[in-house]
Amino acid sequence: MITALWVLGIIITLLVLVEIGCHIYYQHRFGMPFHSKAIGEYPYSQFVEQVDPPLFYRFKKRFRSPLVTINRFRCRGKEPAPDGEKKRIMLIGESYYFGTKLRKEESLWSFRLEHLLKIHGYTNWEVINAGNPMYNTVQHKILWEKELRGAKPDILLVCFGGNDITQAWMMGSEWEPGAPWPWKFILALERKSPWWNKVLSHFCFYFLLRRKAMTSRQGFTPRDDTLKLEQCVETIHENLRAIAGEAKRQGAKVGVITGGFAVDSVIRPENRKRLDAIQSNWESHSKGNMSLVLDLFRSFREEVCPAMGIPFLDLQSIFQAYPRRFECYFDVGHWNARGMRVAGDFIFRELVRLGWLDAGERP
Repeated sequence: MITALWVLGIIITLLVLVEIGCHIYYQHRFGMPFHSKAIGEYPYSQFVEQVDPPLFYRFKKRFRSPLVTINRFRCRGKEPAPDGEKKRIMLIGESYYFGTKLRKEESLWSFRLEHLLKIHGYTNWEVINAGNPMYNTVQHKILWEKELRGAKPDILLVCFGGNDITQAWMMGSEWEPGAPWPWKFILALERKSPWWNKVLSHFCFYFLLRRKAMTSRQGFTPRDDTLKLEQCVETIHENLRAIAGEAKRQGAKVGVITGGFAVDSVIRPENRKRLDAIQSNWESHSKGNMSLVLDLFRSFREEVCPAMGIPFLDLQSIFQAYPRRFECYFDVGHWNARGMRVAGDFIFRELVRLGWLDAGERP
């Protein structure tokens, strides 16, 4: 018995030393500390339902699970107050605002923003997270007309178009405005792994072993060489103007906000190894659809926002300047809890700077 305990103690000690060594190697190899690679596994088949075109699918109202909550507006997060009881901040966005891969719903940017509103005395406000990982701008506009405008947000922030760009890039000559992701693609978002993989994903040695054993995953692959980029961008602009214009007519303050990606239009040499740690195939993404999405953000800043007289909130530049930027991501496009905190803090600061919260009651 004593011998077995000694052997067990030696094995545990060796494993601890190996893990420490792997952390040191990781820091040297990638230029930043190791963080757990465990992610949340989302049961899309449980909280997404198929409907008739042109929406094709939507979140189920009042769905509840330990990982995902859907409210009466088909948005992620807790149930909003009764209509008219509180002023509302709504953000219409894509997967990074929805919180894909996030392990705890309480880590969402929207929860962080509501916390900041509360502690700074803006108790008459609530936040509605209308981020959706599945929708292009045509579908966002339909959901706005069917559900979201009924919430009558007092502040509306919009960040979308990345799915349109990616769909047009992938579908090539077959792309048309509003073309949805296939239903099997939506179901494929629901990835499941065995319990031991979830446990081992917390350890650096397992990450390094998997990285050595696995070849780089291939990114999205275009169907053909045709890219209807001009038509796609105009579709995005048109739907943005439609949603923003109607929200303004309802009396809302409206702004456009960017995502906060780990990649930039020009990649600094010192950042390449950090991107390697986040996502092994980051380069194929950044040279393809990701660079086009960054160009789209520039078109919002330089064309759409000035023409509509609405502010442009540049979250991308905030992540660029953040000292621990590359510790904020699950992959190049999706934030972990730290990234969510950066996004929530930035939105709060911008709303204060713009003076948009002053309409709420403040003690």
